Amino acid sequence: MSDMGFTPPLTATGNINPFSFVKIVSTEPFSGAACADQTDYPVGVTDGSVYQFGATYNAVDGTRISLQPSNTVQVKAGGTIAAGDYLESDANGAAVTAGGATAVSAYIALEAGASGNIIRAWRFGYRGPVFA
Repeated sequence: MSDMGFTPPLTATGNINPFSFVKIVSTEPFSGAACADQTDYPVGVTDGSVYQFGATYNAVDGTRISLQPSNTVQVKAGGTIAAGDYLESDANGAAVTAGGATAVSAYIALEAGASGNIIRAWRFGYRGPVFA
């Protein structure tokens, strides 16, 4: 049995944008934050919802993070991405092309996109560094 579709119930630590990579910060209480660099392992991607009407964030400190439940997700591009690129997080939780000895990638781009675009990506479960 695979747990790839499991969506953890996380409470936000800080502000998190829609369509952003999220990492686990603590298990007591079970909380998460936007991924902040290439070494953060994303456990999910926020959906396009906002925490309250008229807001711009998916979650703010202390509110529930709403993650996409599927292995195929939509994520905001933080730079130019080609279909087939391994993805990692930039400083804002957006997707950028992975590379370098310390990069952690668990997603692969299913389509191309430029900075600010929402693209589809697939969670494939790889947890180690991706070497350029």
